[in-house]
Amino acid sequence: MSIEKKTRQTIHNTTKDIVKEISVANETEFDKDSIELIGELVYKKLLLYGSDLDAFQKHAKRSTITTDDVKLLVRNNQSLVELIDTKIQLLNSLKTVDLSAGTGNKRKRKITK
Repeated sequence: MSIEKKTRQTIHNTTKDIVKEISVANETEFDKDSIELIGELVYKKLLLYGSDLDAFQKHAKRSTITTDDVKLLVRNNQSLVELIDTKIQLLNSLKTVDLSAGTGNKRKRKITK
């Protein structure tokens, strides 16, 4: 099975699991065809997001997709912008903790003449 097929299948299976959780929480039902359509929509949307992120990174003449690219991607959805900003702040605070934990533990080499 190709990577694309595996990815598509994984997305469809995950979508099914999420839809089941939503249906239980909201006491609703989804028929099998609607779940398949939702899975396909998620897959197509993720492909679109991937190509958009790639275009943003290339336009900025970078070889890496950054958090700024992701923020640009979701700029029209205020709830996603807030979620992304919260996650970025959390990641930055974790990086600060990791960096400060390593200070003072380095050994200095003696300079020999």
